[in-house]
Amino acid sequence: METVYEIKKIETELEIEQCWDVAFLLRPHLDKNKWNATIAEMMQNEKYSIAGIIDNNKVVAFAGYRKMTSLHSGNIIYIDDLCTLELYRGKGFATQLLDHVKEIALLLHKDAVVLDTAFTNNTAQKVYLKNGFELVAVHLTKRLK
Repeated sequence: METVYEIKKIETELEIEQCWDVAFLLRPHLDKNKWNATIAEMMQNEKYSIAGIIDNNKVVAFAGYRKMTSLHSGNIIYIDDLCTLELYRGKGFATQLLDHVKEIALLLHKDAVVLDTAFTNNTAQKVYLKNGFELVAVHLTKRLK
């Protein structure tokens, strides 16, 4: 049986800082020195929130998401980031966080929960498909730098 951990809304500067190890696994291009300021700006300007799972005063998994509206998907919650420390994988944390974000979306009367994942991230894709997500689009990017 999977252990259910409390999911906490990450809000303080210290809590944001404690998310770094998880974030760096998913986004190794990020600069640790800019991490707190970047997240604070996203929270203030882009309706970004973080839900974290904490074990022994350490964030071991988190989902970063935002409330937004798009012509394509409607009034949604978009999950930008979802990751678990390697030592804690396989414990159902991703599913717990996906369920948590879905509950927020339902409470806010959103049309959908949307996310993107890398083509090569088969492990995450299996988790998302198992949790009711559908493959509906191809996400394309043109890098400018």
